[in-house]
Amino acid sequence: MTFINYPNLEIYHLAHQFVLETYKLVQLFPSFEDNNLTSQLRRAATCLPLNIAEGSGARSNKIFLNYCIFCYRSCLETQAALALARDLNYITKEQHDSHAAKLDTFIRKLYKYMQYLEGTIGNRKEDKTMWYRHEKWKMEQNLQTREGMGKLC
Repeated sequence: MTFINYPNLEIYHLAHQFVLETYKLVQLFPSFEDNNLTSQLRRAATCLPLNIAEGSGARSNKIFLNYCIFCYRSCLETQAALALARDLNYITKEQHDSHAAKLDTFIRKLYKYMQYLEGTIGNRKEDKTMWYRHEKWKMEQNLQTREGMGKLC
């Protein structure tokens, strides 16, 4: 594997922009949430570009794929936090839907990049991460559901 310069990756820029917008969004939250939902949402969103940056320095596509999996998990955490913020009326449905759509686009592109990384590793079981072998079908079902909703990017 050659060195991956993360600033050249579209997924990094999408994640970076998402974090900046998340920081603006959480300013609407009540101050009593500063050490709870506000902090949790900021941390979950911040993990997206940071995992991409950290994983790109591994010089191993297998390890980088692991970091992309961590990034995906943080996406799920971010989705859950956004839903809580909406249901607690900290943000409007429109704000939620707009931010969730940006996250959805990022998840789709991240998944495509994960498929690319998997292809560079090969098809041998021992070259794939444990999670990816056993849980890949869940991610594919999630994407099929998104496509069924007409949210293709």
